[in-house]
Amino acid sequence: MTAAGIIAEYNPFHNGHEYHIRRTREETGADFIVVAMSGNFVQRGAPALIDKYRRTKSALLSGADIVLQIPPSYSLASAEGFAEGAVSLLMSTGVIQYLSFGTEAGSLSDLNKIARILADESAEFKKSLQKHLKSGIPFPNARARALIDCCPGMSGITELTSSPNNILAIEYLKSLIRYRSTIKPVTIKRFGAGYNDPYVPGQAGISAKAIREAVSYGSYNDSMSEYMPEDSFNSIKEAIEKKQVLTEDDFSEMIIYKLISEREQGYTKYLDVSDDLSDRIVNNLDKYTGFSNFCNLIKTRDKTYTRVSRALFHILLDIKDKEEASYDYTGRCPYIRILGFRKNAESLVSDMKSSSSVPIITGYTDAEKNLYSEQLRQLKDESRIEDLYFAVQTLKSGIPSKPDMSRPLIVL
Repeated sequence: MTAAGIIAEYNPFHNGHEYHIRRTREETGADFIVVAMSGNFVQRGAPALIDKYRRTKSALLSGADIVLQIPPSYSLASAEGFAEGAVSLLMSTGVIQYLSFGTEAGSLSDLNKIARILADESAEFKKSLQKHLKSGIPFPNARARALIDCCPGMSGITELTSSPNNILAIEYLKSLIRYRSTIKPVTIKRFGAGYNDPYVPGQAGISAKAIREAVSYGSYNDSMSEYMPEDSFNSIKEAIEKKQVLTEDDFSEMIIYKLISEREQGYTKYLDVSDDLSDRIVNNLDKYTGFSNFCNLIKTRDKTYTRVSRALFHILLDIKDKEEASYDYTGRCPYIRILGFRKNAESLVSDMKSSSSVPIITGYTDAEKNLYSEQLRQLKDESRIEDLYFAVQTLKSGIPSKPDMSRPLIVL
């Protein structure tokens, strides 16, 4: 049996994602598609628009065979940390032969060259990177300039390293190199709307961002069904009607309480919170009017909205810097959590259980039987994070929700 892995957020799932799954199967000849998907919190530093179980079901109905959860310590990390955790997760299954990802470039050659430079981190590259960082420009720009310094003959480096899907692709390739993985990378050229493109009626495709904005602005309507599989469209429609759609502003009251409570000691013990960012948070607390407004207030040229938002969620969710964390969440994932699968993939689930290098978890009973104490503590911490999402969903909708670890798998 051949299995191809896909790393995704599906926030939310749209036709471009369905196309990627289909093309991956065609390009690799894979019998099964295994998706490593972010849970209730996503890499741009925000809650997912709709919860992970709804998104799992949409993915399974649109071609995925198994959906695994990327733990929140990775799903809320920088592009490097996100890729590292997701690649580790797929590697740990022991069944993946291919890793497929979308890119604006549509070719692996130059992306591989860049990934190798970044994976090796030569003295020349490090020196150049530090020089550009000291000039005050954002990290992605500094890295692109350092790559240009190290690869004077390569054209289009700035474009290659600034397009959202290319950025993640480079990180996936870098992780495969560093892990010395035998998984073969495959890229599918992105079609239709770009990652950050707004909605334009009649265009070939639509971005997940455009769908999220339509929901936020109250313009999500039947015209969107053209760009989304039926289940995904209906899932969002149902979530809107039940008031179960979440944005970062739904966490505004929680985060201000946490920020005020810890103002005296600062926030540098949390992941991605530098001394400078901690000081900016403290010095602007009296101007806090809401989560998104606060991000806009304290962002700078080198600290983007996404980076600030991600840092605030690390503070809220107690995701600490690796020096402060009570367990090591950097490196390989300590377990695999299955969110759902198709019945035709039961044989692959069985193979995973016998070949995986880490325990496979389908529920709390599994966890208590198969995890060591540190692994179980980490799972409980991460389930607490997922439960906070469901708690806010309950407060907003008035509809009670079950604890994360008591929810059944999605099996179709």
